Amino acid sequence: MAKPIGRYKSWSLFTLVLLLLMGSYFAFNPSYQLSVESKFYYSMSDYEKAYDLSSEAYEMEPYNRMARSVMVQSQYALRYVHYNEESQKYLEKIASYANQEKISRPEQIRIKMMCDIMIDKHNKMQPTILIDKDLVKEARENYKRFKKLNENLAEVL
Repeated sequence: MAKPIGRYKSWSLFTLVLLLLMGSYFAFNPSYQLSVESKFYYSMSDYEKAYDLSSEAYEMEPYNRMARSVMVQSQYALRYVHYNEESQKYLEKIASYANQEKISRPEQIRIKMMCDIMIDKHNKMQPTILIDKDLVKEARENYKRFKKLNENLAEVL
């Protein structure tokens, strides 16, 4: 009866040693350290930093799945960040036209082109479940603004 218990103890010890070796590999491997750091920055919504770190980690170790995952998710999130930033620039430009007494025809055409560009960009983006919901919501609201402006301009032009 004592032999089977001893066998389980030796397997448990072997498993523990194997797990410690694997853990130390991940703890001391620079690629995986960068991956963990990039994941932290991603969770803090610093997508630029997350992308840079995960790209560096992926270059060091192409089999690092965490680095690849964070890099791809950061790319998707950065598309939304850039879309929202560009939306604000265009909306400010459109507001400057709207503050004038009369909007000229060339300005109306420029506004329509801005709307077409932003509508097209939004249609090309695809949200994933890992992207910040507020980021996606802001992009959707900007899209709706451009869509409404575009519809109103289509009636005028």
